[in-house]
Amino acid sequence: MRICLITPGQPSINPRLVKEADALQEAGHGVHVLCSHYVRWADEADKVLLASRSWKCTYVGGDPSQMSAEYYWTRSRHALARRALPLWSSSSFIQHRALVRIAPELEAAAVKIPADLYIAHYAGALSAAAKAARNHGARLGFDAEDLESASYSTANGVSPHDQLLQEIEARHLPQCDYITASSPGIAEAYAAKYGLPLPTTILNVFPLAHRPEIFRLTREAGPLTLYWFSQTVGVERGLRDAVGVLGLLRGCDIELHIRGVLRESVRQELLAIATSCGAQRGQLVFHAPGCQDEMVRLAAAYDVGLALEPGSNRNNDLAISNKLFTYLLAGNAVAATSTSGQRAVMGKIGSAEFCYEPGDVESLARGLRFWYEDRGALHRSRKQAWDWSTREYNWDAEQRKFLTVVEGVVSEALAPTATAT
Repeated sequence: MRICLITPGQPSINPRLVKEADALQEAGHGVHVLCSHYVRWADEADKVLLASRSWKCTYVGGDPSQMSAEYYWTRSRHALARRALPLWSSSSFIQHRALVRIAPELEAAAVKIPADLYIAHYAGALSAAAKAARNHGARLGFDAEDLESASYSTANGVSPHDQLLQEIEARHLPQCDYITASSPGIAEAYAAKYGLPLPTTILNVFPLAHRPEIFRLTREAGPLTLYWFSQTVGVERGLRDAVGVLGLLRGCDIELHIRGVLRESVRQELLAIATSCGAQRGQLVFHAPGCQDEMVRLAAAYDVGLALEPGSNRNNDLAISNKLFTYLLAGNAVAATSTSGQRAVMGKIGSAEFCYEPGDVESLARGLRFWYEDRGALHRSRKQAWDWSTREYNWDAEQRKFLTVVEGVVSEALAPTATAT
């Protein structure tokens, strides 16, 4: 089968798309990915990632270093559309250009690629995938990594951006032949919000081949090493708790390792928080972003993985952090906030983890102190995480569900043609 996956971003910042493309290619299908430049730091990461892939990848909409004229034109158009949106909020022409920078280019490119199935990743790709599916009489799929239209709203009401996302989703999701979601909570929310059949949950887990071949023994002495990573380092993404706990555990030999794109202003803010709470600035160790395929192996060098989602909006509460599954596969003990999404996993894996309410730094400190003082318990927690990911929380197992959904949908579409011939 010919399958086209479409995203408004870049492969190296969308591990879920990459895993789907890999699985489909390995299953014998022809895979073409459509994407666009999103952030400069991901350009080099894309080159490294794509060098090891056999599926085809096409960028649209230009980029700052090479097709700069097209890139800056599409940026200007996007900015104008966002300003015009309040005046023409019901115009689909304005909506799509306001939602993503490269909407027309993504649509034009998708229509030129014949496929049996078009899979949209993120709402910004829905219009392009839907139009291409109509033009080619193909199937349409959507992967909901997030409950996108609940990402910016607060208790004070629905944000204009979420309202725009809702209108795009309401227009296109009923046309989809299947929808997958990254957590049970997100699947249920989409079904209830738009009156859809319950999407299939495909957890955002990672391949067993991404972790070290051998489980690392726990150090009996030395610092307890905490680890947090993301594409971009932000103070309000749980790091305020992570730095604050160092102050409560003064006298304990603990290091906090932070990996991701780090602005100098954020670095200085984190160091200032450390100083204000009585922690040593040297306890914070910063690392450059890592290659997508290496994130599990990088995490495996540390003792405790921190999945500290703040639950600041409905999407964040329902999602299951990519970090959590990375840590399990790496053999880290896990400290996580008790959001709705994370509780569903954390309550299952027993002593491999502990949960605390976001902002309750004293509870976080108690859990970490226990592992700091009892390295045997820490070792057992790490081993249990490793074992859970070996049995269940890995992409080798999860991809079978994904392939069953995709191949079932497309085979139904091709069956009448096969019968006729």
